[in-house]
Amino acid sequence: MPKPPTVADRPQDGRGYPVPAITPFEDGQPQFARTDYARSADCAVRRLCSVCGTAMPAGPVWRVVGAGEAEAIGAARAAGRPYRNLQPTWEGPGHRACMLYASMVCPYLGRPQARRRVLDRGTARGATGAVVGFADYEYAVLESQVLFRFVDVVEFLPHDDAATTHLAALETELASRPPKERS
Repeated sequence: MPKPPTVADRPQDGRGYPVPAITPFEDGQPQFARTDYARSADCAVRRLCSVCGTAMPAGPVWRVVGAGEAEAIGAARAAGRPYRNLQPTWEGPGHRACMLYASMVCPYLGRPQARRRVLDRGTARGATGAVVGFADYEYAVLESQVLFRFVDVVEFLPHDDAATTHLAALETELASRPPKERS
């Protein structure tokens, strides 16, 4: 599977999986199902991608959403209504390519039958998910967590199985970058 170069440059776990920028380490091992507060706050304040940790330019940001939010966004768009998540989330934004990639490699984000092992243990993602582009994001850095809200949907890419659905979009996204950003 193609990997954004900034993701390929991330530290990897023993299996070769890249470790997202907001993932904490414990005893030298990444804790994929958890979020490091300080790293998440740094990404929010400095407008860094929560996956690769590099700067996001002004303009749209993306995130991967689960079934409930994907269905709400899809219904709003089908009805011609705007969508705004009024419920804040602790999941930060990222680059389009990074979120497409994350949706495919993270078992929970990518497959409807996947279940969480740590947070909300046993909770299934649900029938569908989506990679969603938003015009911008808002954040609040609180004592023990960082919360995000996203405004104005600019792209909605629903999926059942993300690897099947988003591979072509990721390949196109990576191919559209200047040559120095491809390798």
